[in-house]
Amino acid sequence: QGGERYWEVVYRCLNTNSTTNAFFDGILVCNGHYSKPLYPKIPGKEKFVGTMIHSHDYRDSQHFKGENVVILGAAASGTDIAVEISKDVNQVYLAHNGPFLPSKLPANVAQIRGISE
Repeated sequence: QGGERYWEVVYRCLNTNSTTNAFFDGILVCNGHYSKPLYPKIPGKEKFVGTMIHSHDYRDSQHFKGENVVILGAAASGTDIAVEISKDVNQVYLAHNGPFLPSKLPANVAQIRGISE
């Protein structure tokens, strides 16, 4: 209702210093601990009217069918959800600041750097 339908994420390659813009229909926040979700402070998130849920509240991938989704956090929950929803979404961006996961991920799952500001 008067807000933005898509979330624009700008991320920077640490090797080349080049930046890339990507737009997402949905956002999953995957940090915190099991029963008490923690949400990061994200400037401008109050303007986003797309779907933003915490991994604690995630149940299935049908809500994200055909969309581009960014998952913030690549610990167990974030990685598990990225792999699960990849079968139903257009593209998944697994955003985190740790070393990139060496595991083979589905073709439509890309690892990118997480929130830096």
